[in-house]
Amino acid sequence: MVHMNLLKRLGLNKYEVGESHIRVNVEICRSCESKPCIAVCPAGTYEAQPDGTIVAHYERCLECGAALVACPYGAIAFKWPEKGISYRYG
Repeated sequence: MVHMNLLKRLGLNKYEVGESHIRVNVEICRSCESKPCIAVCPAGTYEAQPDGTIVAHYERCLECGAALVACPYGAIAFKWPEKGISYRYG
């Protein structure tokens, strides 16, 4: 088995992007000051906007569930993407 660091492994992921599988309740996000979803997401999926809301860049998501667990208000909803992710390691 070839040993690679995390960034090299993530670079091997092949994504087929469909429509967003992440739903963010922007009204709830606006009142959240700490934005833990941003801090815990390893892929940089979540981005704070000047008005305090969060935008989810779903095409970056690794479906790890970290943001779902970290959000103290339940503002993030998730469903598995229809196309899923196919992994290839070389």
